[in-house]
Amino acid sequence: MHYWFSFGNIRNCGSTVILIIGILFSGCVSQQQVMVGVSRDLSSTYALYPSIEVDISAVSDGDLAAIKDAGVETYFAPNSGLREKVNAQTMFFSEEQTLPQTLFSRAEIWQTWLAKDPSTLVIIAGLPHDPEMPASPAPDPRILTIPIKRRYVFAPKVYVLIEPKKVVQIKEAPVDPKLP
Repeated sequence: MHYWFSFGNIRNCGSTVILIIGILFSGCVSQQQVMVGVSRDLSSTYALYPSIEVDISAVSDGDLAAIKDAGVETYFAPNSGLREKVNAQTMFFSEEQTLPQTLFSRAEIWQTWLAKDPSTLVIIAGLPHDPEMPASPAPDPRILTIPIKRRYVFAPKVYVLIEPKKVVQIKEAPVDPKLP
């Protein structure tokens, strides 16, 4: 079966084509490629690159509120159950593992997350608590939230850096901090 489309007809049906494209992509939620790295400053702050777990998940507003209410220490506690509830993907960094790591947009976990109609991509770093961190209800700087965009054509790339006391989104891909 062959389909033939004449570009000459676009002039007459341009708004129809735009409407059809809009309908096709209206149910889509972006799957973001997330690359996480550690800052060189971690080594100078802690005298080495500490062992850090970094969780990534696409969550609903309710799950995000539960994470924020629990706090980072409770979230990472062995019996909290939050990590399992949000199907978090964990990345590990340490003195031996400083290379940036990537959760690709084609990873199967995205299908599980998208089935729950998430609103936010959350990145949580198991960094040590610092008494100088702002007290609740101020946002915990070890939790980074990024709204998930709807109606996409190309999935965006998200670059994240784990710094002492906080997680930040950066504009360029992180690099191995041990490189000169």
